[in-house]
Amino acid sequence: MDFKQLRSFVAVIRYGSFTTAASKLRISQPTVSTHIRQLEEELGTPLVLRNAKRVEPTASGYKMYDQAVSMLAMHDKMLQSMKQHESDAVYLGASTIPSGYVLPELLASFCSARPEASFVITQDSSQTVSNGMASGLYDLGFVGMPVKEDAIDCIPFCDDRIVIVTPNKSRFRDIDRNDREAIANMLREEHFIMRKAGSATRAMGNHVLEQLELEESELNVFAHLNDQEATMNLIEKGLGIAIMSERAIRSHVDAGWMLAFSVPGVDTVRKLYVLKRKNVQLSDTAEAFYNHVLNWEEESD
Repeated sequence: MDFKQLRSFVAVIRYGSFTTAASKLRISQPTVSTHIRQLEEELGTPLVLRNAKRVEPTASGYKMYDQAVSMLAMHDKMLQSMKQHESDAVYLGASTIPSGYVLPELLASFCSARPEASFVITQDSSQTVSNGMASGLYDLGFVGMPVKEDAIDCIPFCDDRIVIVTPNKSRFRDIDRNDREAIANMLREEHFIMRKAGSATRAMGNHVLEQLELEESELNVFAHLNDQEATMNLIEKGLGIAIMSERAIRSHVDAGWMLAFSVPGVDTVRKLYVLKRKNVQLSDTAEAFYNHVLNWEEESD
């Protein structure tokens, strides 16, 4: 069920005609008919009587009509509220690593030159951000894996590296970091904190496991988490190890609170990507920020 189907249904009941409903909605009559049929199939009941001179709702249709009107009113109110936001606001969707460890630097450098700019930032998994970009929820997206959508430009703008992160304890300090088998045994034996599905870090973690010829079933998974800070807290408390972004744990490693392992012979460098919908005109601020992102590494060198 979607809002287009609901609008067609309400219009048909309101005007008593498929033809008039289509005219008012500025869509074709077959489209209106399809919307009604899809609603009826999903709900498992007829909603309109088609044989009458004037289209009338069934008993289920009467009940559905009031609910549909309320839902559409709430939807329209939400859209109106969104339109009333500050016109210069830039809507960003970002996965965990870009939102927590890259965007703060990007925004700081951008806003130093444009302090009047404002942003609305939503954090979610790379897959969910990609879906949001495709449906027009965001002006720009930031993700940790490439997006293959014809309607979206997906441009790499900086690097990240995936590492195995452990507590800073003697048994981990004593592991030979050049010994792949020793690292594989560590992953088998220790409690493991796993990222949830849909995460780009999870995908890279799976790549590390494949290179070490490890199955996920061989891991002693202690918890599934997407929260970086919670994961680091568990590691620091000695409750497990994880595969994480080096950007996320760099300060903790520098402070001596945890250790980071690279896997010998395994390339774990990945790109972070900025997403922009093709053939969509951005606001001046959004366009300026997009260009700032594309030139960021060059400027920060």
